[in-house]
Amino acid sequence: MRFVLAVLALVTLASAADRVVLLENFTNSGCGPCWSIEGQLNQFVADNIASGRLAVIRAHVNWPSAGDPIYTANPTEQNVRKAQYGVSSVPFLIFDGIQVTAAPSLTNHFNSRLNVPAYIDILVARNGDETSGHISIRIIAEQEPQWAEETEMRVWPILVEDQVPGAGHWAGTYFKQAFRDNLLGPYGGKVEFTGPYPDTIYVDAEYEIASSWNPDNLFLATFLQCSYQQSDHEVPNADWCRFIDIPQGVGDGTVPQAPSVTLGVNPGTGLIPVAAELPPGVAGTLQLFDITGRMVSSMPAAASGSFSVNEAGVYFVRLTTETGESAVATAVVVR
Repeated sequence: MRFVLAVLALVTLASAADRVVLLENFTNSGCGPCWSIEGQLNQFVADNIASGRLAVIRAHVNWPSAGDPIYTANPTEQNVRKAQYGVSSVPFLIFDGIQVTAAPSLTNHFNSRLNVPAYIDILVARNGDETSGHISIRIIAEQEPQWAEETEMRVWPILVEDQVPGAGHWAGTYFKQAFRDNLLGPYGGKVEFTGPYPDTIYVDAEYEIASSWNPDNLFLATFLQCSYQQSDHEVPNADWCRFIDIPQGVGDGTVPQAPSVTLGVNPGTGLIPVAAELPPGVAGTLQLFDITGRMVSSMPAAASGSFSVNEAGVYFVRLTTETGESAVATAVVVR
């Protein structure tokens, strides 16, 4: 029994993706308490957003000022986000769908969420120009999500804009990470994983950039979350990128290929079939390691191949490209 538990723990650790934490801030231009934490909130974002591990969306509500310009620009979609959490007062701060109580604890909440393993990986690509086109979203579930059979999940790609001239308490300054558009509509797009795992799905979203928006100041926060108004709002992972820096898609507009390695029968009895996927024109190497970290075997990363082992146990197959990217899969051999 201890061996089985150890195997499960190792598989979990080996397949974790990089976590990107989503911060949502509900605010309003006429809200004095919102303005009072603005400096601290901006400093926290500035300290962490460049790392790529933080995504930020600041949705606006219609009170105390019904004329808040960010709210009036897109009330429908922001009202859906407000209703998702039952927001009844502002400022309202949420990390990964979980409400926090006070701005002074932002760093602690952020670090706490960074330490939660993520098994969803999100990558986006853009086909189009700075006016219109579509976004391709690749979502990989490294293992069966715990919520897969419990509730419907949706992907939310939301455009936000920096340096928007402020109003009310923000007059003379700027709104940052201001909500602009949910590219898949008010309720996001449905995603459904069916296995086997890792399981990859693709979602496309059209975009049209309003003439009043500055493309240089646009960012895209993409995340997964339960269907509208479910009881559990936790975000399993997110992605954050500057709009004009989103890599261009290739071919039919799918996301540019990232290295990945998948295994055949697993657990197996001694032969570990391996399939490697590499970016076009990039070479790589497949290496097999035992549980102690000792390299057992290696081979060029051709389209497919197999490793043969004589002893039962847990093994790690690592794909490394010549450009320094890598992917890992876990194999279990039984006798």
